[in-house]
Amino acid sequence: MRFKTQKEMFLWIWENRPHVSELTGKPLLHIGNYRWHWQFIHVLSKGSYPGYKFESDNILLGLPNEHENQERYDVFKKKQIELKRRYTDEHKIKRFDSKN
Repeated sequence: MRFKTQKEMFLWIWENRPHVSELTGKPLLHIGNYRWHWQFIHVLSKGSYPGYKFESDNILLGLPNEHENQERYDVFKKKQIELKRRYTDEHKIKRFDSKN
């Protein structure tokens, strides 16, 4: 699914995933909480991987304090490795296509 804004993507994720942390299984903050949007963790950073900014697969749900310490969680590290491999594979294909 294509998203135009982070808010649009976050709302879609909220509607389609359980409202528990994917890092610890703890219940998430409700949608009206002022820190609600801090529960959406970009696995690959928006700055280094701008093409993945609006990819829902690049988002893990976690509580705000988990977001601040995301690197400590094996789930996050495994997802990061998976996405970096996918990103590398996609860019290998693009480079190959551009040479032909």
